[in-house]
Amino acid sequence: MNNLKEPGFIEGGRFRIIEVFILWEGRVNTKNLQNILEISRQTASYILQQYQKHYPENLQYSASLKGYVPTAVFAPCHSQGRIDEYAHILSQSQHPEDVSLVETGFTHLDAPLRKISPALVQPVIRAIRNKLRINVGYTSIAHPEYESRIIEPHSLVFEGMCWRVRAYCEKHQGYRDFVLLRFNGEYTFEGPATHFAAQDELWNTWLDLIIEPDPRFRPELRRMIEIDHQMENGQRIIPVRAALLMYLRQKLRLDHYQITPEMQQIITNPECLKKITPYMS
Repeated sequence: MNNLKEPGFIEGGRFRIIEVFILWEGRVNTKNLQNILEISRQTASYILQQYQKHYPENLQYSASLKGYVPTAVFAPCHSQGRIDEYAHILSQSQHPEDVSLVETGFTHLDAPLRKISPALVQPVIRAIRNKLRINVGYTSIAHPEYESRIIEPHSLVFEGMCWRVRAYCEKHQGYRDFVLLRFNGEYTFEGPATHFAAQDELWNTWLDLIIEPDPRFRPELRRMIEIDHQMENGQRIIPVRAALLMYLRQKLRLDHYQITPEMQQIITNPECLKKITPYMS
């Protein structure tokens, strides 16, 4: 980048949209920005000009495509290069006539995520940031009636389906995960915390989960599974906190062994399984 001032939060977000269209459609024009940002053509043109001033080697204008296309040395500075960024940006358009939405035929399946009330989250975030003990009403399978729990939270965790609070539990004298939606919303702060993330052994222990194709597959099918999961040399290594290992295994459907390889598809590497078994209880 040249000596221009570093883009701010808003400008950086607009530049990210430009890069996402360039990455996934190979072109960006003023109409893309108009429809996503709900702005005038003049403003959209100005944003593109500012992007070019900051990153002059990234884009070039194509008269035939009526838009900007990437140069041979294009390198994104604001986009992470993930396709979910593209899906999210397309979903922001309020114009069904947008050619990107119509021609791409892009859709995705929303997981049945549960809505979280800010009233549940705010006290937890305050406790985490200010390192406080907090008394909450909590229900569980073992105790369906709300009961008082004094916890010392250090992290909020989204494991793919629901939000959990990683905290020290004074009742059980150890670190546990609490489902955020099971809090009743009634809180009292109980003074400074004495247990923190640095003392959470499972949280600070990193493991390598190694996956590989189900060996029951024929070689050509094993290769297909390797491609599906971006494996190298027949394996993929996934770093994970020991405290979150269970959720990752569930997400990859490794927690149960399926009767057929078509249902199973991937397994945990046997040597890896031996190493991580102590952390699976």
